[in-house]
Amino acid sequence: MVTYILQRLGLALVTIWAISIVSFVIIQLPPGDFVDTYITNLAASGSAVRAEEAQALREQYGLDKPIWVQYAKWVHQLSRGDFGMSMEWGRPVLEVIGDRLWMTIVISLAAILITWGIALPIGIYSAVRQYSIADYIFTFVGFVGLAVPNFLLALIIMYFGFKLFDLNIGGLFSPSTSSRHGPGPRPGTWPSTCPCPPRSWRSRARRS
Repeated sequence: MVTYILQRLGLALVTIWAISIVSFVIIQLPPGDFVDTYITNLAASGSAVRAEEAQALREQYGLDKPIWVQYAKWVHQLSRGDFGMSMEWGRPVLEVIGDRLWMTIVISLAAILITWGIALPIGIYSAVRQYSIADYIFTFVGFVGLAVPNFLLALIIMYFGFKLFDLNIGGLFSPSTSSRHGPGPRPGTWPSTCPCPPRSWRSRARRS
């Protein structure tokens, strides 16, 4: 048992390492780098960056080094718990991830509670009242939930939420707080965690 667990952990580490290499290479494939994007954005706003400043930025972030050197440096920093600085936000990467991690956990837990809160009563009712009209209705809705992609159901719910209840659907944060990454969730974003497919198969499992 211990040998099996160690083998699976080793395989997981190798898989993560391979994925990191593929991801790193894919990020490097498009022409240009973050400094080019930064210069383009400044030019669009009417500002300019001198060639010396652009080169200094590349040296600061190590973008002037070969790709294998950049990857080795990233792995070395990662092994020490240093995820580096976010070039877009100008903040440590761990802070940027942390700001979003708690909200991700909250949304995931909410989706799980909604899923079981709906599926369990429906499954029990359908098991007790098999072949009743309500059972057929729940069965039909369950099959629809299984057949329709999760993202499509979420888009449909968001559309009707916007049309009927004027709910905001543009993002998780309100305009006044999105730039600060502070709290301010919009009520119209909850359909993005639409739990219909898992609710459907769990309710069918409870019925059986």
